[in-house]
Amino acid sequence: MFTVFIVGTAGSGKTTLVQAFAEWLERNQYDVAIVNLDPAADYVPYIPDIDIRDIISARKIARKYKLGPNASIIAAIDMVVFNADKIREEITALGATYILIDTPGQMELFAFRTSGSFLISRLSLERSAVVFVIDSTLVKSPSGFVSSMLLALSTQFRFGKPQVNVLNKIDLIDRETLEQILTWCEEPEELMNSLNIEFSRSGNGSSSKLEIDLNLRIVELINQIGVLSKLIPVSAKTGEGLDELYRALHNIYIGGQDYDYVE
Repeated sequence: MFTVFIVGTAGSGKTTLVQAFAEWLERNQYDVAIVNLDPAADYVPYIPDIDIRDIISARKIARKYKLGPNASIIAAIDMVVFNADKIREEITALGATYILIDTPGQMELFAFRTSGSFLISRLSLERSAVVFVIDSTLVKSPSGFVSSMLLALSTQFRFGKPQVNVLNKIDLIDRETLEQILTWCEEPEELMNSLNIEFSRSGNGSSSKLEIDLNLRIVELINQIGVLSKLIPVSAKTGEGLDELYRALHNIYIGGQDYDYVE
């Protein structure tokens, strides 16, 4: 069994990608099951095989304990931890080859808390990976791109799992912008040039120089670790790129953390 955790910031299209990728796997004769791990989801576009809302509801917790939205989500996720073994047993009983796990939409309340890391570790079966979903409309600027890649790197560090970074919603940006983003992935020097131009236009003096130096160091870091070169453009709406996502995950499944795309 291969557990795939889909992680992303609110509005990145994470849940829609879960639906689209599950349908792609089914069309290609792969056995797939979906787990909804978001106790605060009002609606999901798929029929989950396991739904945490059947056990824990953030909305009910908010009413019962008079908590705000974020506090109720935190409380709900912490409660999920106590049901981790039961969820793991149910996942194992599904018997599917691919288990897609849709994580909470408020990523910062999940990824950067101890409970989130525990759940990722406890629910990982024979093989596991994280798919980090990036909203392509938020990375059209060099600084937006660097910020998103740094967040992807932070998530990878936090979970300690093989990770595939996905650029979602490419149907909402033009091809020229997409090519520019992919160029930043492949050519860090071009990314630095773009950053220098952006900050020279938006700032001046020592503040601008400080920003440029900081971004240079960040770009060097994420390039050395190899995050930049592994960004897969997809569209959950049109299905474009889902085959590449499958190949990347399949190579992790058969070969471990480091992967090269199977052609």
